[in-house]
Amino acid sequence: MKTFKHLTNPVLYSGPHEINRLSGLLDFSTPVFFITGRHFADTTAWQTLESQLRVAGCKFKRQTVHGEPGPDIVDDLTEQADTFNAGCVVGIGGGSVLDAGKAVAAMLCQEGSVQDYLEGVGTKEPEGKTVRFIAVPTTAGTGSEATKNAVLSRPGPAGFKKSFRHDAFIPSTAIIDPELAMGCPPETTLACALDAFSQLLESCVSTNATPLTQALSRQGLRLFVRGSQLFSDNLYQSRVELSLRWDLAMAAYLSGVTLANAGLGAVHGVAGPLGAFTCVPHGVACGSLLPRVFTILTEEMRVEALDEVGAWLSRGIDAIPQPDDFQVALDYMNAWAAQLPKLSEYGLTEQDLDSVVNASANKNFPIQLSAQQMRDILSACI
Repeated sequence: MKTFKHLTNPVLYSGPHEINRLSGLLDFSTPVFFITGRHFADTTAWQTLESQLRVAGCKFKRQTVHGEPGPDIVDDLTEQADTFNAGCVVGIGGGSVLDAGKAVAAMLCQEGSVQDYLEGVGTKEPEGKTVRFIAVPTTAGTGSEATKNAVLSRPGPAGFKKSFRHDAFIPSTAIIDPELAMGCPPETTLACALDAFSQLLESCVSTNATPLTQALSRQGLRLFVRGSQLFSDNLYQSRVELSLRWDLAMAAYLSGVTLANAGLGAVHGVAGPLGAFTCVPHGVACGSLLPRVFTILTEEMRVEALDEVGAWLSRGIDAIPQPDDFQVALDYMNAWAAQLPKLSEYGLTEQDLDSVVNASANKNFPIQLSAQQMRDILSACI
């Protein structure tokens, strides 16, 4: 019998038009600091929200984040939010935006730079205090709206990609509105979805999995398979796009819940250092590594989750999996990965591989990949 604890958001709202709920969740007597992606300011959703806030007399300020945030960006945003006397932070955007917002909300209650608190980089432990943070994802990938960590990076030869983490940092409220993802470019949609897919698979086979994470990751995989029709069958701008985007958004959310409680594995153990040495987007890194890592795993053990995914992809969501269905899943994964840019396009060379491998990890993965296996995987992605 295994003891465990399970963490998740106190409140989740999910469905079309749920972004309209946001203004009603705010305390208008408290200054609100918004962090968004670059394009959100041009959307009807923001214009409507901005109008509601002005009519209500709410004091608010908005800043944008583009690309994966580093400590300097978080420190600058925290200073602005502190000067503004922000009592609430709202992040509306992709995983990088939500990570930045999560970190700013927590750093408003800490002293010094966020770099001082990064795992493996700083020397301080966060106190677990944070102002209220509301997370509103506009892509379906990292599941940051459900996690307890903010990933911050500084790319380069001596770079890092590390987490600022505490149980208290899970957003107090998450709003998942699939309409916010409408219009997301196909290449971004695919890369984000494969990040969520890898998180669901890794948490499913994690040595730290629990009955709850197993159940949630399986349900997340079912949602992912349904939603994957969006990019597999090119159903963009079709009448079912919104429904498929909701499937992917909920799959991403559940991937965040399961990774926060069961941990991840070798895909992310390599993808993290890869993002520290290069500017490769996280979803591209995960999607490229995923089929190669799980091919090795299937050579060592049966992965029932892959049998299920293969059955659902080939024969429908209610199909009964067979022991050899994993190959169908791997074929799909390889086909999706083939649509992603090569890692060399982001500056990765053969000369960098040893450095990435030396910084990689196998934590929570059911088998230990050797350094040579990790090097071969990376080499095949260049």
